[in-house]
Amino acid sequence: MKRRHFLRWGAGGMLLGGAGLVRSAAWVPDFSAIRLEATGLDARHWATVAAVQEHLLPAEKHAPGAKDVNATAWLQWVLSDPSVDDRQRRFFRKGAEEVHGLSLRLHGKPFQALSPADREALLRRYEEHNPLWLRELLNYIMEALLTDPVYGGNTGQVGWKWLGHRPGYRRPPAGKRYFLL
Repeated sequence: MKRRHFLRWGAGGMLLGGAGLVRSAAWVPDFSAIRLEATGLDARHWATVAAVQEHLLPAEKHAPGAKDVNATAWLQWVLSDPSVDDRQRRFFRKGAEEVHGLSLRLHGKPFQALSPADREALLRRYEEHNPLWLRELLNYIMEALLTDPVYGGNTGQVGWKWLGHRPGYRRPPAGKRYFLL
């Protein structure tokens, strides 16, 4: 089964249930206010993470990719939350450093400068000793794809539109998002 079909099938199954129309004002977190130092990763780490996310879920003609659903900003927002355990921040930083280092050792350039074929081969090799990092990145890509846009992922409901999902419950207004309650 192709990755795209698997993702669509799995995400569609998770969203089954609602049929109501959304009638709520859109709100998006102010991602410009995210302090990268609060995430535990610096700009180089985030460039690697973004390139890996885009490789794991590339945009296609009729399907959104990681960039379309704001996956990197979503993960930055999650990791900048003060309630997130520092172990999680260190976990993502370590994975980004390992992928970056492996790319430099094997190809002499950063991951984001590699061809798609070299990226795939490098990630397959990396997956042999650290599949958990890639799995967690995929989890956060799926969150960004499926989340209510009121929380900042799934920009313009692109993930929902791709899946044909119509949410069944009223979306939360800006003042009633879970982290404000």
